[in-house]
Amino acid sequence: MVKKLCLLSSMLLLTACDAEPGDLREWVNATKKEAEGKFTPVDIPQGAPQLTYTPPVQPTLDAFNSKRLSTNQNGVNAPDLNRPKEVLEAFGLDSIKYVGSFNQKGKISAFVEVDGHVYTVRKGNYIGQNYGRITNIRADAIDITELVEDAYGNWTFRQTELILNDSDQAKN
Repeated sequence: MVKKLCLLSSMLLLTACDAEPGDLREWVNATKKEAEGKFTPVDIPQGAPQLTYTPPVQPTLDAFNSKRLSTNQNGVNAPDLNRPKEVLEAFGLDSIKYVGSFNQKGKISAFVEVDGHVYTVRKGNYIGQNYGRITNIRADAIDITELVEDAYGNWTFRQTELILNDSDQAKN
């Protein structure tokens, strides 16, 4: 009984298929004729000037050149790599917040916050990952001089500051 049912359904499926899809071909041809009348072909410009690209000259720096590395570590303005690092040198300046300052017997100190911990800093302390050193503490900002290496291996000073993070302004 099952075999007869399968045979009957197979025959119905095969008879439903038409060997000649004439109506489909008629529709495709009619659509092509409609499209030909609506669109105009695009003219392709002839003899357009050929453009050439010349990349800018890049300095030939070898990051692994032993002479370059040895001269820069002991060169002008090079940081002292043998001194012990301070705690705040492990953090980038973007993650350090200046939260306040106080003056005790003429010595100005500042409070900075990192990851929920508050640290006391003074003029001369190192801070940040670019060999930054605190040069001045003001009521509204901490002035920092960083020592950064440029693309040519020269050590240069860069001035930056941490601005007071006023919690009242942050809420408004």
